[in-house]
Amino acid sequence: MSQLQEQQERRQFSRILFNAECTLSQEGLEWTSGVQDISLKGVLIRKPEGFLMNKDNTFEASIKLAGNEQCINMILSFSNEHDNALGFACDHIDIDSMTHLKRLVELNLADEDLLHRELSALSETH
Repeated sequence: MSQLQEQQERRQFSRILFNAECTLSQEGLEWTSGVQDISLKGVLIRKPEGFLMNKDNTFEASIKLAGNEQCINMILSFSNEHDNALGFACDHIDIDSMTHLKRLVELNLADEDLLHRELSALSETH
């Protein structure tokens, strides 16, 4: 993928700065950390202390929303590590979690047209 294509891909999904507790798990191991930002396509998580991973296997993430009663649950693939943060691409998200994530993005974008373009781009990539 060319640099221009990568930039266009990144622009399709707005990153929302979002400070929330996150539980990340893989192969029976579990870490608690925090979310730095989130989009319809993935999430950036602060690298947990003592973090070890198998880059080839998926992760499960549970991101707590306000009041800790609701969560966004995702199946993730490791994408990158930069400045003590871990980038993950979302491979799967259940319908309830997608509803919460869509609402979170909608509230933070304050641009309904942009939200619809991002949702359309997401459906094209899957």
